[in-house]
Amino acid sequence: MNTQVVPQEVPGKEKAMETISVIVPVTERYDDVNEMYKEYKDALSKTSRNFEMIYVVDGDFPKVYQQLKSLREKGEKLTLVKHARSFGEATAITSGFKQAAGGLIMTLPAYHQVEASELPKLIESLGCNDMVVARRWPRFDSKLNQYQTRIFHGIVKLMTGNVYNDIGCSVRFFRRKILDEINLYGDLHRFFPILASKQGFKVKEIDIKQSSRDKHTRTYSIGIYIRRMIDLLTVFFLVKFTKKPLRFFGLTGTTVLLTGLSITLYLIISRVFFDIGLSDRPLFLIGILFVVLGLQIFAIGLIGEILIFTHAKEIKEYNIDEIIN
Repeated sequence: MNTQVVPQEVPGKEKAMETISVIVPVTERYDDVNEMYKEYKDALSKTSRNFEMIYVVDGDFPKVYQQLKSLREKGEKLTLVKHARSFGEATAITSGFKQAAGGLIMTLPAYHQVEASELPKLIESLGCNDMVVARRWPRFDSKLNQYQTRIFHGIVKLMTGNVYNDIGCSVRFFRRKILDEINLYGDLHRFFPILASKQGFKVKEIDIKQSSRDKHTRTYSIGIYIRRMIDLLTVFFLVKFTKKPLRFFGLTGTTVLLTGLSITLYLIISRVFFDIGLSDRPLFLIGILFVVLGLQIFAIGLIGEILIFTHAKEIKEYNIDEIIN
């Protein structure tokens, strides 16, 4: 006699899936904690959705930490996480996610970036999408900020093929499964929508009113700009060549190798047929250097392919939208 086991509904599971877990990482930039908390709470309360607030203090910010503890002591229901030292915003988001109980996740900055009253609009826009990201529009900040943003996003489009207008905005609303699939580290939180899109998730960008207080001109040291470009290069490689390293290293190595061979062959022909000496031709050494360098780059690609082949089963680069059996 066969007995069919009927799966039982987990109490509160459906409710938990509709709960919004709001993660607010507190890093080097923040505004008045009490004011920001009240603005976010008031806006989210108007949605008639269950939500929880999770603050992650990333490092030594004693004043902020005490203010958040005071809010808890006054009866405010918020989860407070404090890191022993600063690990960065991406780690703070991941840390907050581990404390989240909701099936829907929202990340918000600890400073004025958008009008908090616009958050219900962000929530309503999710629909059948997996992630909704905010674009601050219209912009009230300086022309310098806007020019920097346009140039940066132009480079992003060129390198990744993704068209976004404000991936620097920290206001995002998405389904829990995205962070289950994507590991954020370093400064990759800035490119979170691109990584999600690469994984096959549906990402939508909507216009949200920029906060009237987000007006200050942002200028950074040359080191910051260099780090941003390195991060962008990392994303470019992750998006284009995660499982195909030989395509990148093979193409680059072959180009360098052929350049070196062409230089070397030209100089050898000049020596054999035109009796032009090589002893005073540094170009010959450059040609040999290019040949060796090209072979090394190609070898790196081969090693990468072997590693990917070995661990391919552990790497998931797709997202299943629906299964009909």
